[in-house]
Amino acid sequence: MELFLCPSCHLALWEPVTVSCGHSFCRRCLTGESPSQCCVCGDEFFLLGSRTVQCNVLLGDLLEKCVDKGTRVARLKGALTALLRIGDCKGALQALQKGVGFAPDDHELRMCRSEVHISLQQYPEALKDLEMLCVQEPGECEVFFRKGKVLLAMGRKSEALKQFQHCLTLNSRFFAAQYEIEKDLKDRQDVWQEETVSSQNLASLSLPECLWKKSISGVSAKKEEDTEKGAKAGTPGAKSTQDIKSHLSTSDLECSLCIRMFFEPVTTPCGHTFCKECVERSLDHRPNCPLCKQSLREYLKARKYSTTVVLEELMSTIFPSQLADRKQIHQTEMAELSNLTKNIPIFVCTLAFPGIVCSLHVFEPRYRLMIRRCQETGTKMFGMCISENGKSFADYGCMLEIQKIDFLPDGRSFVNTTGKRRFRVLRRGHKDGYNTADIEYLEDEKVEGEELTELQNLHDCTYDLTQRFYENGYMTFRRSLMHYGPLPEKEEDIQASPDGPAWCWWLILTLSLDVTRKLAIFSDTSLKSRLTQLKNILNMILESSEFSS
Repeated sequence: MELFLCPSCHLALWEPVTVSCGHSFCRRCLTGESPSQCCVCGDEFFLLGSRTVQCNVLLGDLLEKCVDKGTRVARLKGALTALLRIGDCKGALQALQKGVGFAPDDHELRMCRSEVHISLQQYPEALKDLEMLCVQEPGECEVFFRKGKVLLAMGRKSEALKQFQHCLTLNSRFFAAQYEIEKDLKDRQDVWQEETVSSQNLASLSLPECLWKKSISGVSAKKEEDTEKGAKAGTPGAKSTQDIKSHLSTSDLECSLCIRMFFEPVTTPCGHTFCKECVERSLDHRPNCPLCKQSLREYLKARKYSTTVVLEELMSTIFPSQLADRKQIHQTEMAELSNLTKNIPIFVCTLAFPGIVCSLHVFEPRYRLMIRRCQETGTKMFGMCISENGKSFADYGCMLEIQKIDFLPDGRSFVNTTGKRRFRVLRRGHKDGYNTADIEYLEDEKVEGEELTELQNLHDCTYDLTQRFYENGYMTFRRSLMHYGPLPEKEEDIQASPDGPAWCWWLILTLSLDVTRKLAIFSDTSLKSRLTQLKNILNMILESSEFSS
């Protein structure tokens, strides 16, 4: 099972970084002269506001639990060699601190850490490592020589001399040269009493070169080769699903915001992972990471919430039943949101009408969430009501269908909608900050025979008056007429729509009537009554002196 392999180097992930497309790589595979495109999907890499490449915190924790100790040590040594090759001693020390932490019995790592401390002139820290190695490796002359070198740099010359002398007695290869070395050391004792000898002067000692002139990396070319082989041999691909599962629980894969198993996990540029819906809701309120508070403005602007592939594959492989339950919960929630009569979301703003365009500026966090959910459910619909004294919103409203959304960099959006059906509110509620309602749709009463003929005549007469109003209106109406567009065409069947002809709603919208009067006409389910009221209003307007022809 190759869950934790880097797509670039094909070794176990080391310091994993999740890029903007959702794939994860070793950090070292993304630094230096690395490609600008993902080798898996071909997408370009984006830091999206983060100045440096940040490791995936969750994935790093999972790797520490799942990847065996030998593999981690092997990968650390490979990364260590690369850091020391470019002279990054501070970076190497950070890696070594972590490595010695999970492999305290690895003498090579501890020896290497002591050398890095020496190069950074952190002699007390180097001495601690070397003293421990002297206890663990009492027969290794190299350790005692290094300890002497550190003591000498700290000015503890007599102690250093003892370490050098002890070093000589440990290995018979140096007995032949012991006389000359002891004479050299004896000659230098007098000098040490008068001056400070730095660690760099140690190269002049006649001790065989192999004891002091060793690469600071602690990992020779052969060791590096062994490291790469060990990383490949020890990759978690050799483990069974059960082995990895034994190291994990579902709590390791919980979103810190909803405290449930991840659903569509996404990793932010700062390296933290959340459910897609959870991070979107968080960014509705503030463009910062919920955990580390780093700015995510660029991430919000790009709106590139790609699923973290390795986590998705891990959950589907290790916890398939739990992931299925989590998906079922999400589908149930979406089904509830998709019901267009029960708990429909209500946008409390203005009076909207069937068949008429309604443009909205969405900036409140609750409505940003509401609009996004309407998109995710696929209904793309929500209710629009006006506010009303004594109530959270009016008893009547109109369903709107989203046609287009233009997102702004800060998360706000311009939403173009079209009115669909009128409804009456049966019950009010709330969900995640926005209003909801159980509704029933309104439908005009149908007529036949002579009543239909009479209704058709009333309709034609009122439409003619509306045309006069549209063509002869003065400047007080021209601005609204231009805003709402041209007068809609007459419809052949005036009873085809349950809400009646669209031009009636266009007329009500453009008339300068009190909103209470408009709402009364809006809620009327008699087309005859509605046309009669509109006819009377138009006659009054057209007969006034302002509209005399």
